[in-house]
Amino acid sequence: MEQTPDILELARHEMAQRRVQEAQRAAEQPQPWLWAFLGLSLTLIGGVLFLPMGTLDHRLHMIAHGVCAQAHYLTIGSYTMPLCARNTGIYAGFLATVLYLLVLGRARAAKLPPLSITILLGLAVIVMGIDGFNSLLLDIGGYNVYTPQNYLRVITGLGMGISIGTFFVVMFNMSLRYDARYDQPVLRNWPELLGMVVTAALLYGLIFTAPEWLFYPLAFFSVIGIVGVLFVANMFVVAMLTGLEGRVLRLKQLSRPATIGLALTAGELALLAWLRVAMEQSLGIA
Repeated sequence: MEQTPDILELARHEMAQRRVQEAQRAAEQPQPWLWAFLGLSLTLIGGVLFLPMGTLDHRLHMIAHGVCAQAHYLTIGSYTMPLCARNTGIYAGFLATVLYLLVLGRARAAKLPPLSITILLGLAVIVMGIDGFNSLLLDIGGYNVYTPQNYLRVITGLGMGISIGTFFVVMFNMSLRYDARYDQPVLRNWPELLGMVVTAALLYGLIFTAPEWLFYPLAFFSVIGIVGVLFVANMFVVAMLTGLEGRVLRLKQLSRPATIGLALTAGELALLAWLRVAMEQSLGIA
């Protein structure tokens, strides 16, 4: 009887070792879907860059035409950004946040920031919602609490982008990664959050002061952000449905759900853009 706890502990250790070995074997398996993902990605990128369907900036507008109202535009030189002011802030902020966290080494972080930082990130979402509702009141009723401005739309959008980017990294790692680090906060302290805010401030400055030659880098950055959110959502659902929950040791294991998710994303964006164009033409507002 005295040895029972030792036997149980040994059994747990052996089971844990077996799970590690199974995860490592799965990670080392050939991933033929990886080539399909690369081929589909290059095909879609080539289509955006080279298909003779209007100018490149027109094609960027059409990518987001079905998922963005494309009102309250931002302009850089003689060009109009493909996303509206608020969505430019949200999705450029999202992409910048994810990249910032990767640079910080939080690719496997699965713990929320300290409570005070988490609350502040939640407040950023609420502030964006308030500003968005105030802008909506003007659009539909001709009245509002205060005058909406594009600079407010971008600022609150960037705050929202920082929040969803931070929470996304935690959710992704908690849900899919086998080796998620539950002891590592995605943001450890206020200086790290400040670095993220400074990054967002630099983006804000570029959006409003950039010379015309920076239009395409900023336009692509914002479009990649909005497409990336939809792609990751599709990939996440496929990964969960195909039994990859808590089993991903190498990102290449996501090649099959990534390929399916990318195909779904392209189809959804094309369908929604087509439906909007058809509706605009039927209403005579195209």
